[in-house]
Amino acid sequence: MNLSKEEHLRELSDERAMTLLPAILYVGILMLVGLLGNGLVCFIFVTKMKPGTQNIMIICLAASDLLVCFVGMPTEIADMRFDYNFESEFACKLLRFVNTICSLWSSFTLVVIAVDRYIKVCRPFGRQMTLRETKTIVLISFLAAIFFSWPKICIKGIRSKDTGIPELNGKECSTSDVMKGTNYPLIYNSVLFVCFVLLTIVFIVLYAKIYRRVKRQKQTMDKGQKSEAITGKKSSNQQRVYTTANSTELGKQKQISQRISLQTDDSLKKPSASSVNLGKDKRFVIENPADSRSTDISGNKTLTEMEGSETADFQKKKTANPQKPNHLIEAGINLSKLKVDNCCTNMCVKRNAREESRTTVIAFLVTIVFVVSYLPYLAMTFYRIFDKEFDQHLRGSSLVAYNLFVRSYFVNSAVNPIIYGFLNLQFSRAVKAMFKHSTSRAG
Repeated sequence: MNLSKEEHLRELSDERAMTLLPAILYVGILMLVGLLGNGLVCFIFVTKMKPGTQNIMIICLAASDLLVCFVGMPTEIADMRFDYNFESEFACKLLRFVNTICSLWSSFTLVVIAVDRYIKVCRPFGRQMTLRETKTIVLISFLAAIFFSWPKICIKGIRSKDTGIPELNGKECSTSDVMKGTNYPLIYNSVLFVCFVLLTIVFIVLYAKIYRRVKRQKQTMDKGQKSEAITGKKSSNQQRVYTTANSTELGKQKQISQRISLQTDDSLKKPSASSVNLGKDKRFVIENPADSRSTDISGNKTLTEMEGSETADFQKKKTANPQKPNHLIEAGINLSKLKVDNCCTNMCVKRNAREESRTTVIAFLVTIVFVVSYLPYLAMTFYRIFDKEFDQHLRGSSLVAYNLFVRSYFVNSAVNPIIYGFLNLQFSRAVKAMFKHSTSRAG
């Protein structure tokens, strides 16, 4: 039975689709994972997260990946399914154009993320990027991606494909037949390759500096913790704090009177008490047997003046107010409060440091995945430039491997939400809460 050219091409496409079924399923799985994951990222970061420079850039990355999953991957599946009879030149140009825009926009956004991480980690006290500046930079990066992508519209199109049958050529989405014999594809791909190399160098330099700074900060914090532990142990052995909560009124009077005599008779003996000002008219009195020196930090009242006035008041109002609070107890309470506040501050600093480190790790992993996922694609692209008929002679597993390699960059669009889910605690909590709420409503 004689078959028309269209029927022949359809049969050849069906056979090729069965051969490329692993690659088709692979891209299909990435598409589903990317649609679900990036959809969640966009929804949660827009509705649940506070606006911030990092969050805005993550939203841009997710939007770019979502566009790839929604437009690029389905068209690539169609390209593999109709390998010999891809008829729509418009769809072909749109596919390549959208994929290139999303790839370049993602790469430029990753550079902005790396710069923002560098400023926050290595120059925390310098000028930081504002929300308005971040939005402006992201918009500029998108326009730059469009500018570098428009040549794809001219270069890509329908290419004739050998079928092995005389006078019967198929049609595939690739470099257009119009571009045969010209150097435009080579020049354009060389420009993209140089951009990729330069961006990779920028990533390496910035994240190397960030890593060194984080490592240095960690070493400093570890030394500080050890120093605090040693100092605290030494102070507890050498100093004794006077808290007279359980002492009688007579005991209070005796202690204060003894200190007055010691302070007054300065020519005979120096006092063995230290006074630390903790607020208005409040002192913390410490006896330090190892170092018998008197210290007055505030300069408002000396120890003799404070304790002398306190003794006089005590003698005058002993009968009228026998339960007068002790200044030393109040000072001790204030000191405890200061210690608690200092502890809380240290905990907040450590928590913020951990969050910054986690954010940096997320940005670094996303960048690594981006760079690694593009290497096979770039290798196959340049090989095909120098050997234009290379892919037309592939069969079987080598053909499947080739189609996987030229679409390796799709991994980037599907893996990013997984990285956020594992490492971004706020995102993972929001996802769990959303699913828990939906299941409780369904139940």
